[in-house]
Amino acid sequence: MSTPPALGQNRDFLKLWTAQTVSYFGSMFGALGLTALVFLDATPGQMGVLAMAQGLPVLLFALIAGVYIDRLPRRPVLIVADVGRFAVLMTVPIAAMLDSLSIEQLYAVGFGVGALELAFNVAYRSYLPALVSREHLLAANARLAATESAAESASPAIGGFVVQAAGGPVAVLLDGLTFLWSGVLVAAIRRPEPPRSREQRSVAAEAREGVSAVRRSPILRALTGAKGTSSLFGSFFGALYGVFLINELGFSPLAMGITIGAGGIGSVFGSWLIGPLSRRIGFGMTMLISAGGFYAWLIPAAGGPREVAFAMIVVSQVCGDPFWTMYEIGAVSLRQAVTSDEMLGRVSSTMHLVEAGLAPIGALTAGMLAEAIGVRETLAIAAAGVSSAALWILFSPIPRLKEPPQIQT
Repeated sequence: MSTPPALGQNRDFLKLWTAQTVSYFGSMFGALGLTALVFLDATPGQMGVLAMAQGLPVLLFALIAGVYIDRLPRRPVLIVADVGRFAVLMTVPIAAMLDSLSIEQLYAVGFGVGALELAFNVAYRSYLPALVSREHLLAANARLAATESAAESASPAIGGFVVQAAGGPVAVLLDGLTFLWSGVLVAAIRRPEPPRSREQRSVAAEAREGVSAVRRSPILRALTGAKGTSSLFGSFFGALYGVFLINELGFSPLAMGITIGAGGIGSVFGSWLIGPLSRRIGFGMTMLISAGGFYAWLIPAAGGPREVAFAMIVVSQVCGDPFWTMYEIGAVSLRQAVTSDEMLGRVSSTMHLVEAGLAPIGALTAGMLAEAIGVRETLAIAAAGVSSAALWILFSPIPRLKEPPQIQT
């Protein structure tokens, strides 16, 4: 297969880039969560169960998904995942029109969307090296992160406005349409994938290969530990952020969307900064600095007059999200750099199992803790946990890397 063109002339990469931006824009509406919170008056415990339902498919299916994504062409997987998410989400506005929407249905929809999202995410990151030359992977991941961040800066505020003006089910409808649009764009990609000729064994044996590859590599092991820790405690914020801002601080859905959107602006800056900062202080040190998550402490500390609390939340988003984005770009690029194409699906799914699989456990724990000790106190525990993720990077070979290592082929 010929070498992919440079990013600026790579039309297939541009299609994937646009598809991911469109679908991420819809996802950042937070439509399911806002529908539960505003349309159905969900309790903190129910919000925790909803977040758990969305993350549970990772625990059940991640290793199996990695095996089949290494066996199958990855572009059709992306298309099926996009169209499937559209179909599942459409059941919410239909049920709302029939006045039969329930929190139990949202649990089921969250589970279905989570399963299809698992397939998309593993296939997506494994598919990128087929479209982009190896030396352009860091730049490609930075561009993807930049537009995701741009969507994050605008989409939550729009989603909050839509929920406030037209109701949560309308936001779910718009979210579903973005997945349909994304599927059409991915279907338009024409570059063939490289052949992956390898002996197929049992699913269990191939899944164990992915687990072993992560366990043997100090770099992959550290990346997995750091992301797992931040995912576990970060899901506390995912489950309780809306409850804290709307119920305890008195924010409107629109104001909450604006705070999330402010983080998106900071994330765009982080996607631009990672390249220059890595060249100046080294790739590994950039990873270490960006892994700490110390900004999270401002969220449980927010209080006082509503204007002051709003400013504290906005500062936590604007100042913290650049570091989070830099870490994500570096971590994905480093994973792609040290993993062969034949193993990338299984390695990605193994790491995703730890990273995203801990999220439903954290979400459920957050809901129970919030009802037992309070929402603010639970978020303080979350902030301490997120900050501890940097220890995995500190005690690994990563800080000594001047640049990502050469990718295995």
